[in-house]
Amino acid sequence: MFGMPRLPPEDRQYWEIGKGSDSGLTIEKSWKELVPGHKEMSQELCHQQEALWELLTTELIYMRKLKIMTDLLAAGLLNLQRVGLLTEVSAETLFGNVPSLIRTHQSFWEEVLGPALRETRASGQPLDPISLQDGFLAFSQRFQPYVQYCLRVKQTMAYAREQQDNNPLFRTFVQWCEKHKRSGRQMLGDLLIKPQQRITKYPLLLRAVRKRSPETRAHKALSSMIAAVESFLQHVNKQVRQGEDQENLVAAAQRIGPYEVLEPSSEEMEKNLRTFSSLDLMSPMLGVAPEHTRQLLLEGPVRVKEGREGKLDAYLFLFTDVLLVTKPQRKTDKAKVIRPPFMLEKLVCQPLRDPSSFLVIYLTEFRCVSSALIVHCPTTTDCSRWLEKTEKAQIALQKLKEEEYVQQKRELLALYRDQDQSREFQGTRPSTPSQEGSQSSTEGRTPEFSIIPHLVVTEDTDEDIPSVPDDASDSGYGTLITAFPRGSHSPLSLLRPWALQRYPHFTFSTLDLRDVTLRHQPPGPQAPQRRSAPDLPGEAIQRGSSLPRREPPAWSEEEDGTSMGGNVVVETLHRAQLRVQHPHFSTHADSAGESSWASSEDEEEERPRFLRPRRTPSPRPLGTEDKLKEIREELASQRIEDIPEPGDSRARKLTWAQLQRMRGAHIIRLDTPLSTSEA
Repeated sequence: MFGMPRLPPEDRQYWEIGKGSDSGLTIEKSWKELVPGHKEMSQELCHQQEALWELLTTELIYMRKLKIMTDLLAAGLLNLQRVGLLTEVSAETLFGNVPSLIRTHQSFWEEVLGPALRETRASGQPLDPISLQDGFLAFSQRFQPYVQYCLRVKQTMAYAREQQDNNPLFRTFVQWCEKHKRSGRQMLGDLLIKPQQRITKYPLLLRAVRKRSPETRAHKALSSMIAAVESFLQHVNKQVRQGEDQENLVAAAQRIGPYEVLEPSSEEMEKNLRTFSSLDLMSPMLGVAPEHTRQLLLEGPVRVKEGREGKLDAYLFLFTDVLLVTKPQRKTDKAKVIRPPFMLEKLVCQPLRDPSSFLVIYLTEFRCVSSALIVHCPTTTDCSRWLEKTEKAQIALQKLKEEEYVQQKRELLALYRDQDQSREFQGTRPSTPSQEGSQSSTEGRTPEFSIIPHLVVTEDTDEDIPSVPDDASDSGYGTLITAFPRGSHSPLSLLRPWALQRYPHFTFSTLDLRDVTLRHQPPGPQAPQRRSAPDLPGEAIQRGSSLPRREPPAWSEEEDGTSMGGNVVVETLHRAQLRVQHPHFSTHADSAGESSWASSEDEEEERPRFLRPRRTPSPRPLGTEDKLKEIREELASQRIEDIPEPGDSRARKLTWAQLQRMRGAHIIRLDTPLSTSEA
């Protein structure tokens, strides 16, 4: 190609030499050749097609110019280097990542612009701008190589000028390439700047199409395409600006020499201070986002006076976050740092009566004076500029730190929110109906909560009793009970009359259901025909151990309407356990030496007959199934507060939302008095 020898395959593949020939980059002279009915089209639609056609044709022209850089200039330079000429010239430095740009535009043409053109050729219909939307919305992903090229374009052009000025052979080679008949008389500098010009031209071309698109749908699609391209250009500009700031900082740091703010009194002291006598201006700024680079804002010669000493010639450097006081050195071009760095957030600058002087005060963490010096500027204008620049730098630095603080706070809040959502997801996950899971969850808690009754949600096993219609629930009726080991007698049935006599206003209002797990309990064969078949683990009460006493929950007596002296549920269960262990509880004495169970004969005479404890005439204990039936019948009569009872007195089902609320930090009160009916 271009009359030059063929390069090796690896070079041709890397530099995209010979790929994508002109045969694949052809287009008609006008869009009218593709649309037979263009004469019947409106003038506004014709203008739209002209704008779209300009987008397509300029894309192909630009791709051909990129190929000139690789097929002519890069190929010619590589051929000369193969014979030992111009080996000092780096093709990678001269052309950058132009091969990546060529691959980017070839893909963009084959996947976005080419299909739209082929569709028009096949159908004869006008070009549709909406067909380009997906390709332009992914503009930042497709054109990512332009970030690297734009960052290095200044160095590339500077390198090309340097080689042309200082290398006669290279200058002769470039002149031959520029005069080649297929180069289009394009200059090397013009070709190197073309990518930067092309990337900034896309918004202008799309705006021209949008301006001539009356259809609302096309207008909206083009607006989104323009926004995507401009967003990428802003990103490129930001990267370029940061690169320039970094280069300027490197240049400024190279001008600052040794750090000599102290005069050591001995060689040993000097040796120990040597490790800490260096200043790194390339380090990131404290409290500022890492994408912000320290910049040199102002510099200039001054005279400083500290204390009662005379004036000293100095040179000030004002950076984004620090003020440096240096002294020029005669033998070198570098300035020596003679005072500790003054961080702008702790710096106070005050004008003096002398219009060409101002006072610099440096504060400590306690807002106390650490050091102070008077700065004498050459002119009044210089003094005003120093004060103004310093104040603006302090305001800008404070804003950057506030932005970084807000950003970090948002990230922390987002992290906490994700953790809370994860915990909520794990907490609301339904537990397994296995008995082992219930035991492990009970064992993992503190002993104080070991006797909290479980909430069991069972399936409906009642086939005979018709269900109460409820459009807000699909679960069974929940009942709060405590379970006892098989074979043990229910203490509630034995102690109910006695409890009612001692506490006439007593209700089950002491059940704290926080941290209660929900589980599905399969119905047992002896379960009563109700919506709930309670079956709770017996580990809550163990034989041979006393139950821990708990403080009654705090509630207002006015709200409850009753006055209670303690946690009767815990006391009842505790006494029930002792009663099971010692059947003759009337002779069992508590720690005070008095019987906790038996009442005096006078008390029994005073009690109403129906409130006296029931004595079983038969010494034979109740069977296991009878005991379970007795527990279920007695406790299933309780109802949950705030749940209205149906008119037919049948149990109303609970919704899952109500069950979830019962798991929260609430105290559910069962306010129905204990039944006095005989089992």
